[in-house]
Formats: sequence, structure tokens, C-alpha cells
Amino acid sequence: MATQVIHQIEELQVETASIKKLLVTHAHADHVTGAAPLKQTFPWMSITASEKTKDLLSKEKIQSYFSLEDRYISSQLVELGTVAKGDLLENSLPYEVEEVLVPGQILDLGGIELHVLDAPGHCMGGIALWEPQEKMIFCSDYLGFCLPPAQFVSNFYVDYDDFLETFENLSRLAPQWICPGHCNVYFGEKADRFIEGSRKELKWVLKTVASHAQSPEKLGKLKGKLFNRYFVQEATIFSQENTRYCMDLLVRRILDSKAVRLIAG
Repeated sequence: MATQVIHQIEELQVETASIKKLLVTHAHADHVTGAAPLKQTFPWMSITASEKTKDLLSKEKIQSYFSLEDRYISSQLVELGTVAKGDLLENSLPYEVEEVLVPGQILDLGGIELHVLDAPGHCMGGIALWEPQEKMIFCSDYLGFCLPPAQFVSNFYVDYDDFLETFENLSRLAPQWICPGHCNVYFGEKADRFIEGSRKELKWVLKTVASHAQSPEKLGKLKGKLFNRYFVQEATIFSQENTRYCMDLLVRRILDSKAVRLIAG
């Protein structure tokens, strides 16, 4: 979708020379593969990410898998009519992360400050960005994934406990603007409903996995139910193979969590 972003910037008549940084929030294919064509179009921008994201993106195995997933997502977007086939760009990876961000750092963007926040649980090396004046959080996938109007997907693919801590830390900021990595932007009461809807889904999936934990057969069926619950609407741009793997991760992360042991105890 990099071509669409470039067109939007042009249509908004943004002074492109003023765009200094391209911020990569975490190393998942749908969040990193647009950086190379954007960098090619605006070569003065500095591709910026955490140290762990930089490390992950340097691995050939990850580059190969992400490029494959990017091609699949692109084909799905073309089939849906969201992206024109002629707008697809090649060579999404590899590229170099030129500037490393660390949690606690404050980026001065010429009168606008972005606070870099640690955001573990969804992906290794994840960071969120907080603009305190407008109370705006660029949370990527760390507050969950909303499929409008009200279907939430829980996505703690690395660690449930860490994700829950990240979720509550970001929620306590009481953001007026929530800018996730997919689908929409949420302001005011809609931002509040976003957080509550995602929190409800987090609790539901924890309780549901915990109730099936003693039976491998039930857990196997539950993974299929989670797939059917979450592989809908925009989420179908991802491959079924990748989504089924993510459902397996959700179950495993809950079974390994402190939260499920507290329920069991």
C-alpha cells in the first residue's frame, strides 16, 4: 500500500522535505514491507526502529518469509479491489534501519514531541509512540486489532502477561486519539470504547483457553473456533496458514502465562 500512502501525501500537499523519519513500530510483515519503497521515494527520510527490530529485519530467514507474506497480502488487496495491480511495488526487503530508538527517548519533531514507549507482548522489540499534547497514541497492534465495527482480535503472540501489562500501561494514559496499525483512527468516546472492547476480548480469550486447558482434544477444537472467530473481514488479507499459526501461538502463550495459573489456582 506504499503507493497509496505516497499519493495521499501528495494530495494533502504535505511538504515532503519536512518528513524526516519513517518510524517502524515492530517487525511483522504487514508493518515493515512498505518502508523500502517509501524510502526510495523520499530518500532523505531516516528509517527508524528499535534495536531488536533492526536485528530481526537483518535476518535472511525473516526477510524471505516477510517477502512471501507481503506478496500474498498484496495479491489479496488486488483481488479485493483495494489496490490496483499496477501500484504494486517490488523489493520490499531488505533495507537498513538507519536510526535506533530506545524506550524513554523523546523525539523532537519541530514543536511536536513523540515519547517512545516500550511495548512488549505482541512482537519482540515493539514500541509505541505517545504525543502528550493531543493525548495521541500510535499504538500499532498493542491495544489489539479492531475489525469494524466491533470485532476485536487479541494478538499477544510473544507473551500474554507482557501484552496485558503493555495494554494497561497504554490505557492508563487515557488517550483521546488511538491510532492503531489497522482499519481506523478513534477519537474521544470511540477511543474509550476501543479500549473496553479490546479488554473484554482479552479477558474472554484467557477465560476460554483456561476452561479448555485440561483437554488436548478441546484445545485443538478451540484453535479452530478462534480461527473462525478472527479470520473474518479485513483479517482475511493474511494467509490462512499464518492465521492458524497465530491461533496456536495465542493458546500457547496463555497456557504459559501467570494469568492462567491464577485462574487455575
